[in-house]
Amino acid sequence: METSTLINPEKAILPAILVAIQKNGEDYSLEDELDELESLLNTLNIKASGRVIQKRHKLSASHLLGIGKVEEIKNLADETGAGLVVIDHPLSGPQVRNLEKITKCQVLDRAGIILDIFARHAKSKQAKTQVEIAQLEYLLPRLTGAWTHFQRQTGGGVRARGMGEKQIEVDRRRARERIAKLSKRLDHIKKERETQRKSRQNEIKVSIVGYTNSGKTTLMRNLTKANISGKDELFATLDASVRALDPSTRPKILLSDTVGFIRNLPHSLVESFKSTLEEVLNADLLLHVVDLSHPNYHAQMKTTEEVLEEIGAGSIPMLLVFNKIDLVDERFLGKILQKKYNGSIAISAHEWDDVKRLRSHLFNYFMTKFRQIKLTVPSNDKSSLSIVYQSCIILDANYETEGVVSFDVRAPETVLARLSRFQEVDPGLSIPPHHSLN
Repeated sequence: METSTLINPEKAILPAILVAIQKNGEDYSLEDELDELESLLNTLNIKASGRVIQKRHKLSASHLLGIGKVEEIKNLADETGAGLVVIDHPLSGPQVRNLEKITKCQVLDRAGIILDIFARHAKSKQAKTQVEIAQLEYLLPRLTGAWTHFQRQTGGGVRARGMGEKQIEVDRRRARERIAKLSKRLDHIKKERETQRKSRQNEIKVSIVGYTNSGKTTLMRNLTKANISGKDELFATLDASVRALDPSTRPKILLSDTVGFIRNLPHSLVESFKSTLEEVLNADLLLHVVDLSHPNYHAQMKTTEEVLEEIGAGSIPMLLVFNKIDLVDERFLGKILQKKYNGSIAISAHEWDDVKRLRSHLFNYFMTKFRQIKLTVPSNDKSSLSIVYQSCIILDANYETEGVVSFDVRAPETVLARLSRFQEVDPGLSIPPHHSLN
């Protein structure tokens, strides 16, 4: 299944003009927002040929911008040979049509660009399905020439119209039918993933989250020593990958890396990617990776927290990982932030010593959460014994009593709940939190 793109290929080879809007009374610089928008375009190998900022008291329902500013954009496009105008503000269908009529360029908003990046990075069947649903949801209220271009790429022919049925009605009906079909496919994939998650219910689950391009995949690769590629570009990772932090530890700690977040992430994408983001929802701990070298890392932290709230993960315990400390000029910033945010850690994902510190940080975090108990398990109960061996830290085991095995263990509450009928709490037992997980 090929994932189509919203940007017309003929326009994608031309430069783009970036447009931002500042309402009267709002006192902030738009340059950072335009910088991020340009980074999004760079990910698509599209260069920016100019920037335009519109200051308005009230947005126009027909063009969003003032007619004078639209003419300015048209003239700039003519001068620079631009084929695309990207506006850092949501656009309605009529606004897109009216702007394209004057500028003679393809017009997209920020959400459309993000969707195109997702489409080009989607590799798995699940990611492609999720992206196509989001694209169709985005296009439904904006049925313009972009829809015709999109349909050419998918190779779909137009079904004959019924009596009195307009072309736009046909397009909308076909889009809704396609969304329904894809949603059923996604439900099937979701059930397969739920089966996979059930098989991991005795393991500790840690999800790596954060703003896009904060170094999550690099951190995942180096923490788990897995062969996972990480690129220095936005939304390089769309599919959730799961790896063991250390296969030899008991209980096993599983790390998952999923799609990065960004300011004004299209709601359709959040909805479509909920089946992927369920790795986050099922986590015992979130590792919130922050790019400390970014000038607006505080805003990126806030955006990530807002998206986590939106998907229902706001209450999951979280550790802050301030990454890329090697790229920060301020020498003591990492230490200052570690004091400010309890339990946080400042590292460079490329430095092995820092990665080892984070691994120990994670092990110790969970050790403080484990409870130590005595278990007496029938020696013929293979299923329960398997849980003990695979998901508990065994401090002592006694096989001398016939028919049963006695254990002293430390384990997470979720595991102990499955072994509750064999438990006998011994308050006299204790071990220090730094005991290794093996």
